[in-house]
Amino acid sequence: GAVRHWGAAMFRRKSQDGGTLPPPPAAGGGLTIDVEDVNPETPETPGHRRTGSGSWLSPGKSGKKRPKRKLTTPRKGEVKQNLYEPPNLEKALARMRRLQPHEETDNPEKPTKKLSLWMKEEEMQGKFSEGIVFWFKLMRDHLLMFFIFTILSFWAFNQMRVSNEEANPSYERLGALGRVTLAAIMIWSEDTQRKGETVSNTDKDATFGIIVLDALMMFALLFVTGYHHMKKEQVKEEVDDATISLDDYSVVVESGLPSDVTEERIRAHFEKFGEVHEVVLGKDLLEVMNLRKRLIALEANHEMLEWMLKRANKLLGIVEIDTSNMTQEEIVVARWKKLTRKVKKEIDKREGRVDVFFAALEKARDDSLSIEDRAAAAADAASKNPRFAGGKDNAGAAASKDPSNYNPAVIKQKIEQSLKDREELEDEIAACVEEGYPVVTAWVAFEEEDSCVKCVKAVRASKKRERKIKAKKLVGMEETDGLPGEYDVRTFEGENKLEISTAPPPSDILWENLHYSMDTFWKRELRSNVIMWGFLIINVFAIAGAKITSVTLPPVIPVCDDVDNGGSFLQCPKLWNLDSDTAAVASQARIDIMPFVKQEKSASNCEDFLEYDQFIGNMTKYANWYDGTSVVAGAPTTAAEVTAFRAGIETAGAAWTGGFDKATHMDECAAQICYSCYCKKHTEDDFCKEYNDNVAERTLILIGAICVSATANLIIKELAIRLSFFERPHSTTARELGIAEKMTVALMVNMCLLPLLMTTQLAIPSWPGKFDDTSSGWYNDFGNTLVQIALINSISFPFTLLSPVIIWRMLVYFLTPSVKSQRQLNELWTPPPFLLSERYGQMNAAFLYTIIFSSGMPLLYVGHFVKIALDIVIDRIMLFRACVQPPRYTGKLAAQFLYIVPIGIILHFLFAVYMCGERDLPSRTLPAGVFGKWAGGPNQAVAERDDQFDFSARLKRVNGLFPFVCAMVTAGLVFIATIVLQVRKRKKKGQMEAEGCPPLSEAKAKKLITDLTSYRITDNPVYQHLFPPGEEVSEGL
Repeated sequence: GAVRHWGAAMFRRKSQDGGTLPPPPAAGGGLTIDVEDVNPETPETPGHRRTGSGSWLSPGKSGKKRPKRKLTTPRKGEVKQNLYEPPNLEKALARMRRLQPHEETDNPEKPTKKLSLWMKEEEMQGKFSEGIVFWFKLMRDHLLMFFIFTILSFWAFNQMRVSNEEANPSYERLGALGRVTLAAIMIWSEDTQRKGETVSNTDKDATFGIIVLDALMMFALLFVTGYHHMKKEQVKEEVDDATISLDDYSVVVESGLPSDVTEERIRAHFEKFGEVHEVVLGKDLLEVMNLRKRLIALEANHEMLEWMLKRANKLLGIVEIDTSNMTQEEIVVARWKKLTRKVKKEIDKREGRVDVFFAALEKARDDSLSIEDRAAAAADAASKNPRFAGGKDNAGAAASKDPSNYNPAVIKQKIEQSLKDREELEDEIAACVEEGYPVVTAWVAFEEEDSCVKCVKAVRASKKRERKIKAKKLVGMEETDGLPGEYDVRTFEGENKLEISTAPPPSDILWENLHYSMDTFWKRELRSNVIMWGFLIINVFAIAGAKITSVTLPPVIPVCDDVDNGGSFLQCPKLWNLDSDTAAVASQARIDIMPFVKQEKSASNCEDFLEYDQFIGNMTKYANWYDGTSVVAGAPTTAAEVTAFRAGIETAGAAWTGGFDKATHMDECAAQICYSCYCKKHTEDDFCKEYNDNVAERTLILIGAICVSATANLIIKELAIRLSFFERPHSTTARELGIAEKMTVALMVNMCLLPLLMTTQLAIPSWPGKFDDTSSGWYNDFGNTLVQIALINSISFPFTLLSPVIIWRMLVYFLTPSVKSQRQLNELWTPPPFLLSERYGQMNAAFLYTIIFSSGMPLLYVGHFVKIALDIVIDRIMLFRACVQPPRYTGKLAAQFLYIVPIGIILHFLFAVYMCGERDLPSRTLPAGVFGKWAGGPNQAVAERDDQFDFSARLKRVNGLFPFVCAMVTAGLVFIATIVLQVRKRKKKGQMEAEGCPPLSEAKAKKLITDLTSYRITDNPVYQHLFPPGEEVSEGL
């Protein structure tokens, strides 16, 4: 009793069966001594996040199957028998810090320190590439621009507010987000005209002021884009001046080399321009890379088998305590754990309890049993303790309860087989090394920067002379004209024509893709585009199918006030007075309307009587038919005829004779509208059952469409990345460009073009689109949807980019205690990448749908401003605190965005012709122009509308003509600017100016090189796990 109370009072920790036991004191990472001393509440199962191929215990195969290569000479190295290395968090942390952006310090205890979150862009130029620096400059400038746009838009917001207050439309007619669009002014204008009042010239000028202000904002954005084009070059030069990278000294030979060329032959070829510091051959390493990935998977498998053997030995009691390599603190911890175990056993014994874990463990350590029975008991014990197996974070055989995975003899056999498999794979790799790798490219790094400049100029001169020869077909021209001396750098060993250009940074090279020829890149790109567009088309048809299905349901209208007393075409109370205060009248109206409703005419059947969600069939002529006072043919005109009419339509099982209008479905459609408007306000389960069922079906269709669209957005991002990988470009920049392009197109189609098509009236049977113009109803439908999407994306897009960091930190937090080896710990603590492609892909799409429709929906400016602000904050946190050091991004992604901006501005003006030139928007007109749909005022029965594709009608209104002129001016300016930029680009192509860099050897010695210090794959941290320096597989690389 005393022992029990001492343990319970002092340590306050419960055992698995209700008792208490003392917790172990804090230890400095000591090794586990005995299985019984393990803390059962601390799982030690691996939550592995692999980067290679294959699984831990079933290594996968990559690459095509081919006959195994035979090794003709003995391998130099031996296969390691033991690979297991206990996890050491300090090593993993040190590796992580080296991968992340950091500053070097003189403190040996903390050799690196994190970068400041408030680092200025001028300081960033010395740490990052031009692509990263310009991204933040671009975000900063666009943040300021869209903040100004938001402020200036308050002029439009104020006019919309006044229009909403005067017109006071219901929220069914114009939703909350639709009230901050031009629809607010259009509804006010429409209501004013229908009352017979005149829209003043002052009101027209105020609306025109919105359009002029919008155009000025677009021209300001165009000017800033031109500034960014020049600034991009300036940033490039500033980054080049602030940093020294290996590409400042290097050229790349992209093609033309013999496959068996040597470094010495290339060195001799380029030494004419100065001392060559290094020649690196870019070889086709795809096959050996795949073999190495398989080997790494086998090694991981072998390492886990070693851990499983240690686990089995501990559970079976085969391994005794070894304190020879333990510190005094670790010995104290081990003794404390033993004391804890003894106290717990004493408590269990006195209380009469049995610990199932220790009971199974004692059976596993019973030497009188067979090894098979002991292994089964060990598996049972492990299942009771998440420390050993059965834990949810374990993988493969490590988590299996199969007794064979706890039998040391069986595990040793697996280890022997693993060694054999590794031996065979090592032989195959050695055979590849022995046979050699074909050369596909080469990088030449000069000792002096001036030597590289001379080489680049010689290449340009050679190309210029070649163009002259082809153009003028000059005969007898010396082949050395225009070149230094008699040397043509592009002619290798007298017969091979080389393609030479300035080299990319070493970190930009994708070695695994050098196997694939760039001559066939267009085929791979075409295949990717076909797959992407195929997916988008399927998605369009899926959404369209859902929308078309909704057309098969009975029609509904959003504004029921239009069909109440005083309605222009339909007055429900005068046909079926369902809301009558007299119970008998209301009851008879229910009986009268149901035969019409049961005909279940769909929205597509009623399309001739619906326009812009308004009923336009003339049912007023049948008003008060139930009194026998109607004079229209087909309607009852006497009380006796009313009785006979009711008997004809209400007789059960009688054939439907057509109601009032036997030639059309107008009366059945009117009944559906009146029925739905009544049931929208009342909850009568019996009478409104059909309506409620239709609402439920319509809701399911909507939810399905939303789910399909949301799923498609997730697939689009992953598909864009995967397809860009399968295109096999030779550089990270090219791959990132492909990802950004595909994401931009796919997001625009899915988030913008698709909703636009679904609301546009097209000459396609059963097409769900209702609008042939940018009317107020179009804003309430498509405009409301687009603004919702934009506002949601302004928050979701930035946090989507942050999600890899959040997931990584959660994995690190929860799985670090479970890791079993240093390999797993290193991979677990590897930070996620900082990808500009995903950022530009989202930025391009968000910018385009914001700019294109902002003339009529200025609230889009606010959403884009919020998105950019979050982007800046989140990207700084990710880059300076979480992600790995990004590669040396060039300015190509930024150039892609800068070319998109003027296209977006031109589309903005062209859409403004339709949006601002709409007939109801107050506007002055040219002599032949017409403003307003209700020129006749209250005496006009039907609205006068422009034809859907009557572009000229918009141009006859000042509101439509002005954006069109702006579009033409913008297109002209963009055309001229494009020609100027292309001429400048052509002149600069192949040019290179010296920046005053020190000799390459000196720059390396003083650690002045920003990026990698060599083009060799063995010095590239991305590939060092495949080609470790000093190993046989890395020879000659």
